[in-house]
Amino acid sequence: MEEERKHIEFVEEQEPQSNGSSGVMRGLVDGSLLTRKAVVNQLPFIFFLVFIGLIYISNRYHADMLRGRIEKLRTETSELRSKAIFVSSELMKLSRQTEVAEELEKKGLDLKESMEPPKKIIVKKKPE
Repeated sequence: MEEERKHIEFVEEQEPQSNGSSGVMRGLVDGSLLTRKAVVNQLPFIFFLVFIGLIYISNRYHADMLRGRIEKLRTETSELRSKAIFVSSELMKLSRQTEVAEELEKKGLDLKESMEPPKKIIVKKKPE
């Protein structure tokens, strides 16, 4: 019998019977819970759940960063839109004929505005 035990590398031990939640807590504290056969058989699934949890946490972090960036870009867009409207109205104001005439007068240029309307030049095509 003793010779047989020398040739056996692994001996299956029977799991101790736990009595409710106190046995689970004691097994958790002393580490024997992680060596039980039921837990060892479920390790791939536990690792999968941990992996999914890490992906969930990183996705949440990434979404929060994107939300902050979107809000920043939204306020920047709003500011640029109002600035564009202001510049456009200033350009329309400065391009009026009376404003151009006043600017020419202020700068002392010898240009006068035409009092007669522009003439349309019509070029007739030669017959081919």
